[in-house]
Amino acid sequence: MMQTVDMIIREVHAGLWFLVVGYYFFIFIFLLFFRWRTTRNPFQFAMAMFFLFLAIGRCFYFVGDFYADSRSLAEGLTPFLGESAFWLMAGSFIQWMALATLSATAGFMIFGKRWAEIAFAVPAIIIGVILGFVPLDTTTRGLLSGGAGAVYALFIPLLFWYLAWQSGGMLRRSNLLLGFGFFILFAGRVIHAIRYPMADVLFNSSIAIPGVIAPGLIVIGLILIATGNEWGQTT
Repeated sequence: MMQTVDMIIREVHAGLWFLVVGYYFFIFIFLLFFRWRTTRNPFQFAMAMFFLFLAIGRCFYFVGDFYADSRSLAEGLTPFLGESAFWLMAGSFIQWMALATLSATAGFMIFGKRWAEIAFAVPAIIIGVILGFVPLDTTTRGLLSGGAGAVYALFIPLLFWYLAWQSGGMLRRSNLLLGFGFFILFAGRVIHAIRYPMADVLFNSSIAIPGVIAPGLIVIGLILIATGNEWGQTT
């Protein structure tokens, strides 16, 4: 049996990820049905698809993290679905397709060329295919996902900050906030990807703290992204 504190931490951890998924779907619906339908702005559509892919991918991650990974349980317990890498692999692939969508859109916004869309999207697609279809040990998967995620944690925000530098007024503030929001969101994703080695090194093998920090940062990032997107509509 789990100890009471383990159960509380696990429930908080799961609850935060439920909040993240709900926020993903909320932003998707808002952007698609309340923004894109009226503006027909391709950026709004791409952002909507980005959050839809994140939401679907996170659903797979949720099952994999809580019901198919013994490391997320107290020692001696067996996952409900047994040990299965399918859920994490599927979640990884879908979420990296989300990054490919966002990267392609950002590339087009900056350069206005089809080649930029392709060049910006291809790395994320390759990483997604590797994580989604190539069997990897836990350490390699964590390093690839966390390392590539760290690169995108800088790359995507820098694109928005570049757009902020090129623009002015409220649009500049919008892009600055979007960049900051994506930076925090990706920081949360990186922490989630490396939560086990991080727990071993910093938290005496307990994933409670990194497990809660990751979705907490993502929620903060989503709030900033939603605010930045709203500011962009007032220009």
